[in-house]
Amino acid sequence: MSEALDRVMEALAGAGEDAVAAALSELAVPRPRPLVLAARSRTPLPVPGKAPQVVSEVEWV
Repeated sequence: MSEALDRVMEALAGAGEDAVAAALSELAVPRPRPLVLAARSRTPLPVPGKAPQVVSEVEWV
C-alpha cells in the first residue's frame, strides 16, 4: 500500500491545491474541512462591587 501512496504523492507533488483537491475528489476522498473551534463557555465574572460574597486578594511577590 505504501508504494501506491508514494506514487500518488509523487504525481501530485508539483500540483496546486485545486488540482490536488480535484484529483482526490475523483478518487472519492473527502476534502478536509477547515476546523471550526467552538467558543468555550466560561462562567461570567461578577461586576465589581455587585457581589459582596466574592473576595479577591492578590499578593505581589
